[in-house]
Amino acid sequence: MPLGRFEKQRVQHETGGWSTVYSLEIAPHELKFEDLHPMSSYVRQQDIARMHYARAKARGDDKAHILTWTAMQTDRRAEHIFPGLDYSFDGERIISANSFVACVLRQLLARGWLQLHEYIGDTYEWHAEVAPGNEDWQSRAEALTRWLEESIQLDLYPNIERGSYQPRLFREFDARRNFVRIGRCDFVRHFVQHHERVAAFNTSHFLHEHDDLVSHHSGYGDAIGLMVSENTILRPPLYQRGCLLFDGAEWTVGTMSLADVALILPDDISMRADARGDYQFRLNPVDPSSIALYTRAARLAEYGRPLDRTPAEDRRHEFIIVNRQVLGWKQGGDLQIPQNGFVLSLSADTLPESTIEKIAEDAWIEYEFADPSGRLVSGVQAGPILLKDGRNALESTDANEEFWASRGIGGEHIVGITPVNIDPGAPGDRKARTALGIKEDGNLLLLVVDGCDPAASTELDSAGATLSELSDWLAKRGAIQALNMSGEGSSHLFVQGGLANRPSDRRGQQGVVYERMLASIGIVG
Repeated sequence: MPLGRFEKQRVQHETGGWSTVYSLEIAPHELKFEDLHPMSSYVRQQDIARMHYARAKARGDDKAHILTWTAMQTDRRAEHIFPGLDYSFDGERIISANSFVACVLRQLLARGWLQLHEYIGDTYEWHAEVAPGNEDWQSRAEALTRWLEESIQLDLYPNIERGSYQPRLFREFDARRNFVRIGRCDFVRHFVQHHERVAAFNTSHFLHEHDDLVSHHSGYGDAIGLMVSENTILRPPLYQRGCLLFDGAEWTVGTMSLADVALILPDDISMRADARGDYQFRLNPVDPSSIALYTRAARLAEYGRPLDRTPAEDRRHEFIIVNRQVLGWKQGGDLQIPQNGFVLSLSADTLPESTIEKIAEDAWIEYEFADPSGRLVSGVQAGPILLKDGRNALESTDANEEFWASRGIGGEHIVGITPVNIDPGAPGDRKARTALGIKEDGNLLLLVVDGCDPAASTELDSAGATLSELSDWLAKRGAIQALNMSGEGSSHLFVQGGLANRPSDRRGQQGVVYERMLASIGIVG
């Protein structure tokens, strides 16, 4: 397919400085979305470890060690890989093997029980020194370290000094910031090297910051938000946010949330926000409900902060759902809500006991759109919406997208909702940006703006754009609807197999450009 109209421009700012802007016009049927399928786990481990090491140095920790674990691409049940163990933590019974490994590793590190030993011949082994009186943890640690040695998916950066033969004891280890579970992500370059496409670029928001990874069900690089591919909902619209949607004829921009989909449980039981399904749920209810779905966006209006855990309530069954998997369950409420998932909360006797057991046993659900007339071929969710009917949507009084950045309140650090650095209501700094607009003739307009972390900026670096500037530039180029995509270091544009833009990830190094791994991409052609 021939390349659509591609342009590169330098825009001068009235306040001084300039920005490099790339634009690509795309025919409606030439765009689709796809999750990246990871390739080398070692390459991913090294790159993500180096990035987190740079972050540690930036906050003044020059002696930090980063421990990374690459989660299995095809998850399995914890009981199948580690039979005979106790899979419960904090009252939750963990179903997912990936979640169980992340939970146990984090606890071993936080309690100072993990050790790395070097032996003659440059061989390494992980051991656990569990304090007396913790038999369950001793069993977990022994099973886990044996499995990790066989799978070779645990890596330390920088590694221990060769020839020291002294055990590395992880005492006073910052498990929240220096241990990273790596999820599904890869370099866009790997994709374009193996697939001949006109263009590829970043799309979905994904877990990237320390505040994104508070749950053992979350991994660096895990995408969030609606993903529809070939008529199938691969990920639900987790938060009420902007989406780019294709019905097979034309593209539109609109908002969606979990209230816009039906959950299909085992035995084809459907749950919907309206009364047309087998059961009706309420999304983020303030008052108790027989069936409720909770996301971290619950309680924003009432308490002015996200909901970290579901309300404690006796005789209640709750399931953690990420994408289409059931990863864990608990009775009695008070279940932590992951950034990349939601909790299905059921009061006692709402469903037959056999159905409750089958949800945990099958550990899998599907989704359908609640509106049967809203059948979609393709779609992706990001946000915020930039343009509606040719006008700046950021200034609209009816803007209702669920974004809430991490912040300090009363001396307490409150973890926001991913992406934890985006606050559409704030004036905003100039940063690297990516957006997709829809023109009046139905064609799509991709806009990518280069930017750079001010701490590492040089005279060669573009200044980026604010969200409002991005909206204005799209409107001047003919867009009447537009959606913001992931940005900053994630803004990548490959054209005809080559990197067209200058990504903003510097990791504190002036003039050094790093390509960032992404979770999903838009593909042209």
